[in-house]
Amino acid sequence: MRERLVILGSYGVRVESGEVAIYGATLKASKVVSWVHAPQSHALPVIRCASDAALELRPHPGAQEIEDLGLLSPLFRKLWCESASLSPNEKESKSSDTFRILYTSDDGPKRAVLQDLKTPPEWNREMATLVAPKDPVHSSIMITGPKSSGKSTFGKILTNRLLTSIHAQAKRSSDGGVVILDLDPGQPEYCGPGQIALILVTKPVLSPSFCRPVDCPGIRTIRSHALASLSPASDPELYTEMALDLITHYRNAFRSYPLVINTPGWIQGTGLDLLVSLISDLRPTDVIYMSQTGPADAVEALEGACNASRFSTLPSQPSQNSLRSAAHLRSMQTMAYFHAKSATGHNGEDHLRWYQTPLTAMAPWQVHFKGANCSIFGVLCYDFQTQPDLVADAINGAVLVAVEVESTKAFRDIENDQLLLSSAGDEAAPGFPMELDVGESDSVQSSSLSLLKQKIATLTAEGIPFIDSSHGLTLDPRHSRSLGLVLVRGIDVKNGDLHLLCPITTSQVEDVRTRGGQIVLVSGKLDPPTWAYTEDLYFQSRDQGVDGNEDVDIDGQAESIEADSEDMRGDDAPTSSGNTESVPWIEVLTTNQKRGAGSKVWRVRRDLGRAGNN
Repeated sequence: MRERLVILGSYGVRVESGEVAIYGATLKASKVVSWVHAPQSHALPVIRCASDAALELRPHPGAQEIEDLGLLSPLFRKLWCESASLSPNEKESKSSDTFRILYTSDDGPKRAVLQDLKTPPEWNREMATLVAPKDPVHSSIMITGPKSSGKSTFGKILTNRLLTSIHAQAKRSSDGGVVILDLDPGQPEYCGPGQIALILVTKPVLSPSFCRPVDCPGIRTIRSHALASLSPASDPELYTEMALDLITHYRNAFRSYPLVINTPGWIQGTGLDLLVSLISDLRPTDVIYMSQTGPADAVEALEGACNASRFSTLPSQPSQNSLRSAAHLRSMQTMAYFHAKSATGHNGEDHLRWYQTPLTAMAPWQVHFKGANCSIFGVLCYDFQTQPDLVADAINGAVLVAVEVESTKAFRDIENDQLLLSSAGDEAAPGFPMELDVGESDSVQSSSLSLLKQKIATLTAEGIPFIDSSHGLTLDPRHSRSLGLVLVRGIDVKNGDLHLLCPITTSQVEDVRTRGGQIVLVSGKLDPPTWAYTEDLYFQSRDQGVDGNEDVDIDGQAESIEADSEDMRGDDAPTSSGNTESVPWIEVLTTNQKRGAGSKVWRVRRDLGRAGNN
């Protein structure tokens, strides 16, 4: 007989005897504690254990910090075991209890829509087949399907089963794991929005993506690329090149590990052609389509592309929880990314920690962009061309991607290459004027990049080096890689500094310099960080008698965070009584004040390749 346990909140699980199953992972008796975040915004994982199993539940040491992010944004409220929903006796023990066991549906917070994680029988049978031993080559599974069909959930459960299955553990060493190829830039599971990445997972994944926005124990980024857009539609060719570079790195160094490939939910028109091309290029052993209701043309096209791959369809499992929309979850992941910090917890265990103060209270990186001590190669725009006199306004307050340029080969689309090379040296071979010798030293690479910069970068009125991309210039993924997202907090024109906020470490930057590389800041079509502009106001509102746990009206069907800002205003929203005149990009309305017609953000839709647009 197996018992089941549903828990809301943040907690640790240590199995004392027997074994338990959670989120597809089988945990055996050990001294290791597995940490879980189970917010209301996602289906709650179910702990299943045999009647003779014994386990210990521990409070999560970082629970209060991530809960306190609700002081900075309504997006992080009404997710956990907030004290407003507890009884007086429960409030006294809230400081030590970070979770609540839900024995019945009445044990949850009032008016909360809770859903436990259930897997259809077809999912379980398919996963049992996928984790079975396969000799001599490990499997590579590509998960496809429409939006909100359960691709990420299936992939996470499958990853955990592969990590902890008896057959997989028998074939791999103790430091083995599962490699994830996350190809969904709009809803990535293991990297920031607008990026795709190759990830090595060595511990079960037991939390939503916004609870682990940066590398943490058990999750390590092998290599990532910046599309700087939420959809492959912005540049399908570049997207394919990035995917091919990541799969090359997997085959060169990690092919002994199982591979799980997560794909976007764009399955019609150009998106379908892109998936068919990826199947042909990546050559997975198994292709899974997460829907049994079509569309028929998509199923036929994908199945036809699987010449050497096993193709199967599974029933979709859309989430019934509408507490947060996809755009909200993306904003939460980005906000958590900029507030994340790594620290050593109690008893030598590592935990992801969080800065609980607004970003304006954090010391930024001061990146010099003028003169001989310039710290960046330049600013490059993907998908659109900004006029040089508007660059400063375009990037100020925006999220960019810091990309390491490893050599001059990254600039493969520059015109007049022969003319550029004439001043860069004779290192390149005929026909490849910008390529460098294989044995070229780091210092020569750095010098060549500096000479190239003088040719292709122009200075704006503020002195910011700007790379003209009017001819569709993009960085070659084979010779560049993403370091992470950065938020431009301000531009100090007088001293020539960009003030950047990011969790990129000093050692990462030093490694770039040691290898002779340069850093390019790539601007694209990422969501504007509206959450960052209001953090101070929400943080100050706690001193005005506003309870951070009061109801917040969030429209889960909204298409953009900007359009939701008016709906999210309630008793907990900042009022005009505070000092808002010095806060840029923010308009605070009085209680009865409303915006005029046409004042909301207009969102242009590009239905590229979709049926019915002829």
